[in-house]
Amino acid sequence: MHFFNINISISYWKFIILSIILLLIIGFAVWLVCSYYVFKWLKMNIDRDCFYFNEYNSDCCNILEKYGDYPIKRIYLVRQPITRFVKLLLNIITLYKFEREMKKYIETTKNNVFFPYHTSIMIEIELPNKNRKNILIEKNNSIKFASDFRISDKQDMRKISFGEKYTLKQILEETRERVGNNIFFNWQISRNNCQMLVKEILITLKKFTKKNKEFMFQHEFTKHVKFSDFSLHIINTISNLYNTIEYIVGNTVFC
Repeated sequence: MHFFNINISISYWKFIILSIILLLIIGFAVWLVCSYYVFKWLKMNIDRDCFYFNEYNSDCCNILEKYGDYPIKRIYLVRQPITRFVKLLLNIITLYKFEREMKKYIETTKNNVFFPYHTSIMIEIELPNKNRKNILIEKNNSIKFASDFRISDKQDMRKISFGEKYTLKQILEETRERVGNNIFFNWQISRNNCQMLVKEILITLKKFTKKNKEFMFQHEFTKHVKFSDFSLHIINTISNLYNTIEYIVGNTVFC
């Protein structure tokens, strides 16, 4: 009898939790639709940034503090296919227009191995003990650095030759001062994405060349993918929500 009561209690709490999750999903969907039409009614820019960063997160600060002043020995452009999860999310948001445009592009170009890329920059620095350390610079929902990451067979790399002496801090600071905090720190799917960050860093390095452009950009594909206002609103809302949570967690847990 006691065991039976425990099972009923567990089932009850499962029902409560699932109900709360369902209500949150429905509430979020209603908020998306209502806020979209409010923006339209007020003639506000659907594509604007409502929440943005103007500084590095704690992980980036730690990496800069630890490795930012050491000399850079090698720089690589990196590209890799977007993850299946990102592709699924884009398909859901665009009602599978993204998938249809991708298939159409593959049929037109007869490029059966085509897949949209995420681009980043990997630098190799020299430590005082003459050991080397790789740092990855990329932009997801905001600018991110990583000193512990995997290099996989799915990644393509292109070595960037450079003559001047650089440090990680120097490259980033010159880029930030030139483009401004909003563009440097933040992400937007069409006008301020991972490719734009890589582009601006290459300009700082004076290496925004034709071959590097061909390696990192997919203009022939991206010009066919047009996001509707409602799709952009969904993407921006999710991004702003994620940014808010990350900011709160970063300032309460890690500070």
